[in-house]
Amino acid sequence: MNVLVSMEIVLLLAAVAQTSPPPAKSAVPDKAQLEKEFAESLTGATLVGTWQMTGKDGLKGNDPLTEPKPDEYVIAAVTKAGEDLWIVQAKIGFANNDLVVPVPVRVVWAEDTAIITLNDLAVPMIGTYSARVMIHHGVYSGVWYSNVKNYGGVMQGKLVKKPAEKPVEKPAEKPAP
Repeated sequence: MNVLVSMEIVLLLAAVAQTSPPPAKSAVPDKAQLEKEFAESLTGATLVGTWQMTGKDGLKGNDPLTEPKPDEYVIAAVTKAGEDLWIVQAKIGFANNDLVVPVPVRVVWAEDTAIITLNDLAVPMIGTYSARVMIHHGVYSGVWYSNVKNYGGVMQGKLVKKPAEKPVEKPAEKPAP
């Protein structure tokens, strides 16, 4: 009896699906508008979230990811340099200094969602990395990996912008007596 009822429900749902109009496609802003919003959302932002790394067997292993660890990426600026080539000016802490390093990335679009792609970027003294990071509605999520070292992980979090600093007002001077 249960199989018969289940089959009737499936047939009913199929009939409704055939007579219902397809869902309306949401309007996607034009690419120029999306790119402007992308650059504005990342310029001066800090990506605040967590990351997890692959287990001891690396990318090809079945070990679970490590426990989440806090993570921050500070972005000084993002500028378009070509058709889908962008330069991310990333602040990197090194030897007690913050260095701003230009990182060339490719940005592709899934409708209104930016996906930052990085392929085999050699970072001196650190390693060679690839990544895919999706940016959507003030949130980021992605994967990173090093085929050379057989490890990688996942990252996620929010884009945080500091509020604009208000100019410091000087107290009114009292006239001299």
